[in-house]
Amino acid sequence: MKYLSSILIGFYLTSAGAASFCTNYELPNNYLKMKSETEKSIDAFANNKVIAAQADGILSKLITAKSPFVTSWYAKGNFKGKSEEDVAKSWRQYFARSFLLMKYPQGDAKIDAEIEKLVDGLLQSNFNKSFKDQMNKNFSTAKILAVQTINEMNLPQNKVIIAKINSIKLYWPEHLKTARNKAIPLDLIDWGIAYDPLSNEINIGLNSLSYSNDETIMAVFAHEIGHAFDPCRWGAFFEGPWPFEKVGQCLRSSSSVGAKKRDDSKLEAFGKAGKLTPELVAALKANPTCNKQAYPPKGIQADQLPETFADWFSAEVISHYKELDISKLRPDLCDESTLVEGSSYPTNRLRQEKIYYSQPKLKSLLKDSTENSYCALK
Repeated sequence: MKYLSSILIGFYLTSAGAASFCTNYELPNNYLKMKSETEKSIDAFANNKVIAAQADGILSKLITAKSPFVTSWYAKGNFKGKSEEDVAKSWRQYFARSFLLMKYPQGDAKIDAEIEKLVDGLLQSNFNKSFKDQMNKNFSTAKILAVQTINEMNLPQNKVIIAKINSIKLYWPEHLKTARNKAIPLDLIDWGIAYDPLSNEINIGLNSLSYSNDETIMAVFAHEIGHAFDPCRWGAFFEGPWPFEKVGQCLRSSSSVGAKKRDDSKLEAFGKAGKLTPELVAALKANPTCNKQAYPPKGIQADQLPETFADWFSAEVISHYKELDISKLRPDLCDESTLVEGSSYPTNRLRQEKIYYSQPKLKSLLKDSTENSYCALK
């Protein structure tokens, strides 16, 4: 995988007369450096003596057994004209990523030690004091602004929501052995910024380096804070009706992002086939906005309300930041990459235009005269 020092991740204009929401945006240098170093580290890991010996041994056995698996892998690899050494290195990379870095521990002390060395090295080299200080400062500001935002909403549930916000902490993995998601080392490497409802913490991963400025980092933290009381988590951690129901109905509408509902057409069949436990089927039925790892699977529509609500709350929060430079807000949403089928997100363009830059205060900072409906709380 190649990461150029200048990667443009999106450019477009809104409809005629609208402000330009996106400009040419370059990914941060420290993020590009991290991705490049990560690729080199994984390559070195895949080709070191311990890992290569296991990878080569398994490849030899598969070839001897005339395994259709390795035949398929070879056919997809476009290895025509490549040397045996190149093929072996490609296999080691594939084996390292698809097998060794997808499970920990492996049950082999030497291999586990190499996986630990790889992950710990990447975490320690990228999570330096300067970066941690920046993230902690922005998280603290985001929490203060989130509390201010809830107070101004004057909801009957203000106290419990604010207590929840104040108790949220950041989680920094430091060592694979003690990391929360150590079972899948590659996930730990690929983490960005994500809320964990069970621990009430926001996980910080290496991909958090992709956020280029304070405004965006604060907005992302505000988004994750919003997940603490989104429509899915509300039923699990709070009592009474969700206080943002009107906002949710608006986000579902065509005048906003048209947040899609979860497709439950396969739910009963999955349960009968034993793909889902009876308890999980019941939990999903009781919480129709929740998405679980087991359901809906890739290709079946996930519910988009939790993510769009988190964006909505983020827009409300960041609008309270008095030093906001609107030109720096969420340039990551300029990326127009195609979403996987059934994604829990609407397109980035919809998120940006219909939520963030339809928020009245943010819209005024843009000096945008186009008419956009906004999902008001009341």
